Amino acid sequence: MSDSKNTQSTGDAAKDASVLRPHGEQQNIKMEILDRIHSGENPFDILYHVAKYLEDVSGEPGYAKYVEDQIRSIYGCALQHEKPLQNELAEVEARLKRIEASYENPVFTEEEHIRIGFAIEKHKKNIERLRTLIHEAKANHTSMNLKKD
Repeated sequence: MSDSKNTQSTGDAAKDASVLRPHGEQQNIKMEILDRIHSGENPFDILYHVAKYLEDVSGEPGYAKYVEDQIRSIYGCALQHEKPLQNELAEVEARLKRIEASYENPVFTEEEHIRIGFAIEKHKKNIERLRTLIHEAKANHTSMNLKKD
């Protein structure tokens, strides 16, 4: 008899918990996702937006950056989707500009200028690699197929 009472009690507790939880607590993010879909935003940007939201509500700093890095590695480099590759290219080009500006700074020693020069060359090679990958992604027209579970 006590087993059935415990089962009923457990069921009531779960029911009470769902009643006490505010409904629509995640309504804003749900509406933002739909708005971004209706606006035709890139799926990778939507995914990053959700990751950023999860980072904020979970208090886990760096989660969105981790997701972004994974998107770039897997969907960009490995699967050659154009958008993550373009994002990576823009960041590398911006870093190159900052490094080139630092190279012009007379504060650095000759040895530091040599190291900065190596970084400039590496960034230029990376930019060419990314441009080639983007060109291949455009040529292959890698599609973004969404599968239903």
